[in-house]
Amino acid sequence: MESTRKKYLLILLLAGILYAGCNGNTIRATESLFRNKLHKLSKTPTVCYFLANAAYYTFRPELALEIIERNLRDFPYERGATDAEYKRARCCENLGDCDGAIRLYTKFLLDHPRDNRYRRIQNRIAKLHIVSKNQ
Repeated sequence: MESTRKKYLLILLLAGILYAGCNGNTIRATESLFRNKLHKLSKTPTVCYFLANAAYYTFRPELALEIIERNLRDFPYERGATDAEYKRARCCENLGDCDGAIRLYTKFLLDHPRDNRYRRIQNRIAKLHIVSKNQ
C-alpha cells in the first residue's frame, strides 16, 4: 500500500513538473524536495537524473551543470551517470568554459574508452583546443 502511494506521489510530482513547463525554479524546488525530504525513496536518484536532463534539454546549461554535479556526487552508480558525465562536459562547452570542457571530455574518454561517442569527443577536444588558443 505504501509503495503504491509513493509511486502515485512520484507520478503526480513529475506531471506537475511537466505541466509547469520545466522552468528553473520548478526544477530546483522538485530536486530539493527529492534530494532532501524524499531521499529514502528508491526512485530519488532516477528523478534527480531526470531533472538534470530536463534542465539540459530545455537549454539551461548552468542549472543542468549544477544538478549533474550533485547527482554524480550523491548517486555515482546510477544508470544515467555515464551520460551525465558527458552532458556535464557539454554544459561547460556551452557556457564557454573551453578548458573545463576539455578537462571533462578527457576524463570521460579515460573513464569510458569503449563509449560509442569516443571519436566524436576526440574531435570536440581538438576543436576546443583551437578555440582555446584563439581566445
